[in-house]
Amino acid sequence: MSSWKPGNAVVLREVWRGKVLSIVPVRVVQDAADLTAMYLAPRTICKWPQTSEGQMLKFPVERWTLGDFAATGHTLFFVKSGATHTTTSACWDERHSFDHWKVDLIQPMRRTSIGFDYLDQILDIIISADRSEWHWKDKDELQAAQLNGVISPQQARELYAEGERAIESMRANQPPFDREWEKWTPDSTWKIPDLPPGWNFIR
Repeated sequence: MSSWKPGNAVVLREVWRGKVLSIVPVRVVQDAADLTAMYLAPRTICKWPQTSEGQMLKFPVERWTLGDFAATGHTLFFVKSGATHTTTSACWDERHSFDHWKVDLIQPMRRTSIGFDYLDQILDIIISADRSEWHWKDKDELQAAQLNGVISPQQARELYAEGERAIESMRANQPPFDREWEKWTPDSTWKIPDLPPGWNFIR
């Protein structure tokens, strides 16, 4: 597939059992051979799984529908070439003050004509802004997913191992940690993107 240009609107789409589980409209910052970076602006309307009462779900364990949720803060998502089960994001607050890094443990990203498809594996890592400290996030949710048969104990062990490798990559200053992305600012002319036609069609 052809590469995207800065400012192009694409989507990060989570797919579960052939159905869209979540979708996030973003704009391309760069689409290079080693790293793709995409920007999520505050107040962007994303779709996320929710219960019949409107409560957001981390993973589908019951009947769910897609609900609209507004993004908070500024986020850069990075897809590293050759990465198998992680994606990294840089996170700012609403005032664009850099707050922290985040590593998501996922099934491998798959490039599509409208962005990337993937499946979140629940476990995350939060890294401090200066990268001096880190901790696991959503360990309880991962345990609940195992109890519900969504993730096996073997898969959980592999996720922790993959997370450890991601931390080593960070310490080695491998992309995206090889640049001062913390100082990045979005193009002021970029408008919040809408969902593209056919966003719910899975090929």
